[in-house]
Amino acid sequence: MQNVFLDANIFFAAVRSPTGGSYFVVELAKQKQIRVVTVAHALAEAERNIAEKLGDDKLTLHYENLLAIRPAIQSLASYPLGLERKLAVAVPEKDIPIVLGALLSSADVLITLDRKHLLENQRYIF
Repeated sequence: MQNVFLDANIFFAAVRSPTGGSYFVVELAKQKQIRVVTVAHALAEAERNIAEKLGDDKLTLHYENLLAIRPAIQSLASYPLGLERKLAVAVPEKDIPIVLGALLSSADVLITLDRKHLLENQRYIF
């Protein structure tokens, strides 16, 4: 089973549209075809954005999804000395917890919809 690290925007998009790719990823996790990993930072961001932009019904759906998929929460309490500094060269500060969590979790893949800062970031090559 693949370990898939999810950014906050995947959780948001999964409850926003039942026909999108993010919804499909969450459904795969519910069917135990993938194992979801994330960080507390991403969950807090997703919860805040869902509550502010989509309302209580979608927030309830988000909580139901989390209960169903039971994501592993990668700790950011300790990591190799200097890693955060190296990431800061290539990744905006707000996205460091996401990339750091994905690296520390040894996830097979990081799934994000963040085009500007992660997907099309030419400095982000490891």
